Amino acid sequence: MLSFSQPIVLTLLVLLPISALIAWPRLLTRRRAAGSRPGGPWRLNKHALSALVVRWALLTSLIFALAGLQAVQFTNKLAVVFAIDASDSVGPSGVEQAAQFVREALRSMRTDGNDEAAVIVFGADAQIERAMSSMRDLAPMGAQVRSAGTNVEGAIRLSLSLFPADAAKRIVLLSDGQQTVGDAEAAARLARAADIRLDVVVLPSVQGPDAAIERIDAPQQASVGQIIPLQIVVRSNQAMRAQLTVFSGPDIVAQEVVNLTPGLNAFNVRANATRTGFSAFRVQISPERDVRPQNNALVSSVIVGGPPRILLVSVPPAFSSSGVDEVGALKAALSAIGIEYDQVSPRAMPSEIQSLAGYQAVVLANVPARELSLRAMYSLQSYVRDVGGGLVVIGGPNSYGVGGYFKTPLEETLPVEMQVKDPKRFPSVSIVVVMDKSGSMSAIENGVTKMRLAAEAAARVAELVNEDDEVTVIGFDTELVDLIGPFLGRDKNKYINQILSIAPGGGGIYVYESLLEAQKIIAKSTKLSKFIILLADGNDAERQEGVPELVRKMRDEYNTTLSVVAFGDGSDIPFLKRIAAIGKGRYHFTDKAANLPTIFTEEAALAQRSYIVEQRFFPRLGMSHPILSGINEVPALQGYIASTAKPAAQVILRANESDPLLAVWQYGLGRAVAFTSDATGRWAKNWVRWGDFPKFWAQAIRWTILDRGQSSIQVNVQQRDEQTVIVAEVPESQIATDLKLMATVIESDGQARELALMQTAPGRYEAETYLDQAGAYFVRVAPSHTAASPPVAGLSETIVAYVRPYSPEYAQVEGGEENLRDWALLGGGEVLTSPAQAFALNAPVAASRTDLFPLLLALAALLLPFDVGVRRITVSLRRLLGLSGEKLAPAGSLESSGRMDQLFRAKTRVTREPVPQIMPRRPAQTPLASPPAAAEAQVPSPQQAAATASELLRRRRQRAQAEDDAKATGGEQA
Repeated sequence: MLSFSQPIVLTLLVLLPISALIAWPRLLTRRRAAGSRPGGPWRLNKHALSALVVRWALLTSLIFALAGLQAVQFTNKLAVVFAIDASDSVGPSGVEQAAQFVREALRSMRTDGNDEAAVIVFGADAQIERAMSSMRDLAPMGAQVRSAGTNVEGAIRLSLSLFPADAAKRIVLLSDGQQTVGDAEAAARLARAADIRLDVVVLPSVQGPDAAIERIDAPQQASVGQIIPLQIVVRSNQAMRAQLTVFSGPDIVAQEVVNLTPGLNAFNVRANATRTGFSAFRVQISPERDVRPQNNALVSSVIVGGPPRILLVSVPPAFSSSGVDEVGALKAALSAIGIEYDQVSPRAMPSEIQSLAGYQAVVLANVPARELSLRAMYSLQSYVRDVGGGLVVIGGPNSYGVGGYFKTPLEETLPVEMQVKDPKRFPSVSIVVVMDKSGSMSAIENGVTKMRLAAEAAARVAELVNEDDEVTVIGFDTELVDLIGPFLGRDKNKYINQILSIAPGGGGIYVYESLLEAQKIIAKSTKLSKFIILLADGNDAERQEGVPELVRKMRDEYNTTLSVVAFGDGSDIPFLKRIAAIGKGRYHFTDKAANLPTIFTEEAALAQRSYIVEQRFFPRLGMSHPILSGINEVPALQGYIASTAKPAAQVILRANESDPLLAVWQYGLGRAVAFTSDATGRWAKNWVRWGDFPKFWAQAIRWTILDRGQSSIQVNVQQRDEQTVIVAEVPESQIATDLKLMATVIESDGQARELALMQTAPGRYEAETYLDQAGAYFVRVAPSHTAASPPVAGLSETIVAYVRPYSPEYAQVEGGEENLRDWALLGGGEVLTSPAQAFALNAPVAASRTDLFPLLLALAALLLPFDVGVRRITVSLRRLLGLSGEKLAPAGSLESSGRMDQLFRAKTRVTREPVPQIMPRRPAQTPLASPPAAAEAQVPSPQQAAATASELLRRRRQRAQAEDDAKATGGEQA
């Protein structure tokens, strides 16, 4: 069977009759008598007919080639793509049911190789689980998709790309029919238009009792002290009891047990607006039985106006090693000047940026980095940089460098660096890090091995030391495995990668042998101070005999300090505490490997000892600043933590010529203040009694609180399917041709992503992003300033809160089976009830198609010289077949074969017969050497001359007659 891919081109076949009409005068001719006009009967010009036939063949080949002539051969080959819904609404049991259906269907494939199958898995996105293959089994599924949504359209479109061209095609969609994104109907129509049958298999949705928070109705703005009414709507599919809890940040503002009835249930809760700024109210329902916990919580945001409120973070005196209340004097000063505050411990500090945003500033007082989670530090960094909050860090013996701030988000946020870059002021030290690399260190924590975190901690020690300091890293289990160093601080870059590559071993750590190796290094060192950091498993520290004596010997003979980091609780903890006390070092316990880098940097800073400067001094003025407004003199201090001011920092007060005491800077949208002394009677006993003490801290804190006013950029955030759309509108009076807007989306853990907004209309800009977690977000939109596009007056950043609801995947939706039937009807299929139906031969008939385009072009190329030759050259077919050696003549100068024979004979006679010539009489001369007879023969007689003239006249007439005949023949052909 033949078909055309571009049948419209066949209209060019009209050229064939047109060419015949043009050639008609040459096809029929009349014979005429010699010397007369044309007459007689019409006859067919065979030469012109053959030329026309060749021309038709050439044109037909070209037209068929352009029309895409194909040879079609029907086949019974069948290709099936199974699309398995792996979204949360189907659940693991539904996915397993779908996989079992596919396995049974594959067993019904024909064994002759004419059937093939592929498998894809989809949720909010789609992945190929198995490519098209004739294998009759299905391996355990491993494709990972976003299960918080269902995109049927994406699954169908991915299926379309997997089919071979020469097979009947079928898509088997296995789903519960609850799509949350995309247009499945459009995809079903597309499949049918491509001759692909769409069949469906109904999967059950997750069944059981379910209660979901439908919505929270709350005002957008409120004032401090105002009662905020919250209306909470809960949907339940059964009658049940549940506990309803309302959170404002970390605090519970309402909690009660409620009775739910099938359908919608409304509850009214009154919450008190106790703090200014952004307040996120999180509502949680806890039913007795529930199959979808993802829809049990929802967040609503309220902007609360009023006086500023700050958050004080400090270690309670009961848990502090010194027993000092770090914020007692500060709280009294804040109360005296009317600044409201909340106080929390470091571990209770909110780790979500939405909770931090409820405060205008955060104050950390002598807080070690190990007491803060990494997430809390990232949130604090984003709170200052992206939201515009204020940060004040007050020093103490557990803060800054000796508090483990080195290379943390907290150091990046502050205007000072933890490393002191003046090595001359420090005595050089030798530090030996002894690390347990037993088998327990191969455990995974947050996707990273514990050994990797320990190696990173040792690498930070090497990075923190000064150029003349000496570092050695020992990796030990039951024997010495890794020995890196000793090396000087100036050469640390050569050894960092070696330290980071230390891998876990086996068994436990032999404490005595490992410290014996450390002693060998210490004994050879010429440094005045020696320091050992021992990392040991709290439950697997073996070979303890002789260790106390060895530690005491190193302390007394080599001036060596030993600090111990116990990793994990266990029976060996008392022993590790004891040897730390003998070594006059510090004992640390941690059950999180993520704390090791901060602990190690603390110990490295303490090993250098000069980081803590305890001596009386009077602060020196570095520069005038609003923080010192109205303050002309300050009392003496007794100590501080040495640090280095960053190049962009403003140093207001100095402890000496090089060390900053009070430094500030602008960090992103917010401001940060670093005070390297403390606010207690430890170092600041004169300041606590100072009359301007409350004024100083009030001005320092208020400097970090910015009043940004109102921006003319209006920002709206909305949800379109699974995409979050940010829409910014600029007033017409402030529209600039080169205006560029950037959006920053700040997640709850402080992570930020930047998006460029594209202009979609005059003054309207949009950007899309995917937020995979439900909850509260901050969205900041600000103009992007460059040298080519200066800032536009009146346009500043705008920050809005956005609450992303949980995905529609977790909503209680009915009608999924009806959706599947509609999609199957649009796709020309049906609902399958048996796995064997998947390979039934009822899909649209498939055919293999072979393009004849190259053959037709080759044929046209072969016909082209024949088309030219048949019009320019004519050959007598009889002579070509019967006689050899005859010459060819121009096609327009010859007639039929009979006339051609006459002309050939006439020409031959004229050429071969001698023509008599009349020779003039020669004068008398000397006889030649030739015979006399020959000389006489050269002179014709009168009779011969007359005969010659008659013959010449006769032949002239014959030649004229032949020329007339030839002309007549040429005219008839024309």
